Amino acid sequence: MSDGHEASEPAGPQRSADAHKADGDASTAAASHGGGEAKPAKKKGGSFGSVLGFVLALGGGFFIGQWINNRGKDAVEIEQGARYKVELRGDEPSRGPADALVTIIEFADYQCPYCEKAAGPLDDVVADYDDDVRLIYKHYPLPSHPKAQPAARAAWAAHQQGKFWELHAWLFEHKAELGQLEAQVRGMGLDTAKFLQDMGSDASAKAVDSDHFAAAKLGVTGTPVFFVNGHRYVGTKTTAQWRTILDAEIDAAEAVVRSGVARAGVYDALMKDALDRDDSAKAGAKPGDPDPSASYRVTADGRPALGPDDALVTVVMFSDFQCPFCSKLAPTVHQLVERNPDVRVVFRNLPLPMHPRAREAAKAALAADRQGKFWAMHDALFAGQARLDEAEMVEFAREVGLDLNQFAADMADPALDTRIEEDEMLAHTFRIAATPCAFVNGRYVRGAVPVERFEDVIQQERSKAQALVDAGTPRAEVFAAVMAGAQTHVPAPEAGQGGAP
Repeated sequence: MSDGHEASEPAGPQRSADAHKADGDASTAAASHGGGEAKPAKKKGGSFGSVLGFVLALGGGFFIGQWINNRGKDAVEIEQGARYKVELRGDEPSRGPADALVTIIEFADYQCPYCEKAAGPLDDVVADYDDDVRLIYKHYPLPSHPKAQPAARAAWAAHQQGKFWELHAWLFEHKAELGQLEAQVRGMGLDTAKFLQDMGSDASAKAVDSDHFAAAKLGVTGTPVFFVNGHRYVGTKTTAQWRTILDAEIDAAEAVVRSGVARAGVYDALMKDALDRDDSAKAGAKPGDPDPSASYRVTADGRPALGPDDALVTVVMFSDFQCPFCSKLAPTVHQLVERNPDVRVVFRNLPLPMHPRAREAAKAALAADRQGKFWAMHDALFAGQARLDEAEMVEFAREVGLDLNQFAADMADPALDTRIEEDEMLAHTFRIAATPCAFVNGRYVRGAVPVERFEDVIQQERSKAQALVDAGTPRAEVFAAVMAGAQTHVPAPEAGQGGAP
């Protein structure tokens, strides 16, 4: 991954007007190809307010939008920046024709009140523009919403029997409460046994995680978020606002058709030069996040470590064994130490509430540490992440050659729970609510960044550490000296700004 916002899994909420935010590989599937003549766009209801004007430019797929200067609650600014290409598997729930002029990709959460509020107006306009608009739904359950993840998996299970949209509406209506789910499933005429099997399957978890990953690449940190022919719109919209947005995008799409592109190829044409990730400074950055230029007192405290005790630079990582982004970062841990003999990597656990086996996996790793095999277990758990939903931890213990009797005794020791809780409290102190993240001699690095990104920060901190050594500080005491002068907390965001709790 490149510099800027990196994929990470969120673990806490923040709110802004009309959007619910979280403190946080699928193959690309393009729109279906095919011929056909251009059809006139159907614009029911038209735009509200006064349209001052707009300019469309088609060179290289670039679109210059317009400002709609209507007044009141239905005013909306037409996005004129970059288009973004959302990573699609090709099996996502969708409605509307494959040759639609406009494709809306929605990221939402069934327990999010803003997503529920957004559903009605969106449904109305999709029905009104039925020939010209296609809606694709992707799951983004927020970790602060414990009901959202199982609700997303229930919707995925209904999709396997062709009834996604029916259960989708029911889940919003019931705010992700699943107490009456089985009765609803029977009432929809679904095969209940298959539904329950699909809902609990590894495939459902992978599909939801895949949607999360696609969102994170584009800087999504809250819900609802919509990509309308690649243009990002955040938060709820009124029916009138949606009509304004869709009319503008249909005009742009019709211009593509006039240039000789078939309707079925419009989305592909617009995505040709679209960005496949958001590396802008704003992506994922929220008020209350740690300052990447500051140094924070995130200590090692005897946690599992790779590299020399007298390292000039210590990288403290917070990770979750069930987080797909953390698994992408796992090899980087070894690379950092292999490529930088003066670097030590320290591991701290931050199991996210949305991952039901992450805490048990963290205990298994700490139990393995008592037998000197933390990193072997670390690697085995990430390599076998797809099995975590079903596998017993003793299977991983056997794979790495642990004494199984001692492993069982250590897993039952409440001291391991205490150690994990201490890591969680430290993370909370520094307003860390997503995995993975790291602190390089106290400097915050967010997400599954490439080894080169770490080494940029490491080089800066290495120079400072060497200056301490040159001034007389023993190498073995460098990290303690750096921590002594580091900040002890992250200031809370100013009033009126959102942030991690």
